[in-house]
Amino acid sequence: MKRWDIIGDIHGQATKLETLLGLLGYIETNGVYRHPERRVLFLGDYIDRGPAVRRVLKVVRAMVEAGEAVALMGNHELNALLFHTLGADDQPLRPHSQEKTRQHAATLAQFSERKDEWWEWLAWFAQLPLCHETEEFRAVHACWSDAHFEDVRGCDFRDPLLLEAAADKSHPVSRALDILLKGPEVKLPGGAIIPDKDGHKRKTMRVRWWGLSDGESSYRSLIMPPGASAPEDTADPAVLASVPDYPEDAKTVFCGHYWLPYEGRTTPLTGNIMCLDYSAGRDGPLVACRWGGSLKKSDFPMAETPGL
Repeated sequence: MKRWDIIGDIHGQATKLETLLGLLGYIETNGVYRHPERRVLFLGDYIDRGPAVRRVLKVVRAMVEAGEAVALMGNHELNALLFHTLGADDQPLRPHSQEKTRQHAATLAQFSERKDEWWEWLAWFAQLPLCHETEEFRAVHACWSDAHFEDVRGCDFRDPLLLEAAADKSHPVSRALDILLKGPEVKLPGGAIIPDKDGHKRKTMRVRWWGLSDGESSYRSLIMPPGASAPEDTADPAVLASVPDYPEDAKTVFCGHYWLPYEGRTTPLTGNIMCLDYSAGRDGPLVACRWGGSLKKSDFPMAETPGL
């Protein structure tokens, strides 16, 4: 049985991806990267931002179809499905606003002359799984929540009605997907507004989904990624009531999504949660965990590209 290498968000950075696979000992043979003893679990977000989305997709899909990898859905893949699907009112399920179009711009530009091929990729996105679980660990793009997985059990993203539910913010499916693929968010107190990583002004913020009973309940202690700007106010327990709280004794979870700042090292968020997104979509490294059975440092040697 091959062991796992888990790789975080790629965002069109093919050079980083192929460099990382080489560092991990994967060799390209007949268009597929292979390792005699390992295989890859990709955590989603293959598209947008970077200069080589098409190459990233080809590398990932070739490995998946050869049985050398599993690829999960990220929020950017779901966003793309909604952006390019019309609802019952003949309007896109994800509005083509200036902000949302800008988020998707790199992908749109790279497929501007390849429309038929792009529709094939959208069909591939629609069959990507939301999670992966082994006897030793779990993986999801942003947040593991058993309750919210129940809300999307049996969902098929090839079904237009399911996509309409995903776009309807009042629908349980949409709320569940927001948690699983984007992470939980809470409203900021007193009408506060903070900038996100792209400089957009936000009235909500993403929060951690573990350790919520540890006594640290200021907005600043809860914000994801850690260290981002947030008020010092203490969050009302009612505000956090809907946020999943992952148990300390539960199975190890790998996630991506959170654009952690890279400070020369990678460390687990907790004893059983590891985020592998260190902003490779911009100037950070693409990071992989070579899983060895636990999150003790000796058991998960890391590999990472330079911040190219």
